[in-house]
Amino acid sequence: MNRNDDRPAPAGRTSGFSRFRPLRAHLIDFIKYGVVGVFGTALQTGTLLLYVEKGGGDPLVGAALGFILSLLFSYAVNLRWTFKSSEGSLSVLLRYTIVSCAGLALNLLILYLFDRVLGWWYGYGQAASIVLVPIHNFIWNKAWAFRSPPTREVR
Repeated sequence: MNRNDDRPAPAGRTSGFSRFRPLRAHLIDFIKYGVVGVFGTALQTGTLLLYVEKGGGDPLVGAALGFILSLLFSYAVNLRWTFKSSEGSLSVLLRYTIVSCAGLALNLLILYLFDRVLGWWYGYGQAASIVLVPIHNFIWNKAWAFRSPPTREVR
């Protein structure tokens, strides 16, 4: 019989693309995470530009304010939309902040390696960071920051 028919697979085996469902769910979450990241980046950059260009403020202060606003925005949207958690908590926010700061450290490390160690243009390092840091942050946020606590059996 044709393997593409609508019969259920024998017990213990998966049929068709059903074995890829978990991967598909992760991919959808990653795309949502990316959309939130684009808006978070726009918020951070917009805050920086407004603070410096319209307010005459220091760029480092503007960047820090933008980072904080972006972090809080991204946390709230990822909590509800990307990772579909109904309960936010201070501990989840703290874990999210730790992951975000680790991502910042990874970004700086990559820039340092490209610019100072390899002597290449820093833009190449930033391009590598744009690819690697969101993947790093997504994995750690999904696996640790937003993970659901294990359910305990009631006996």
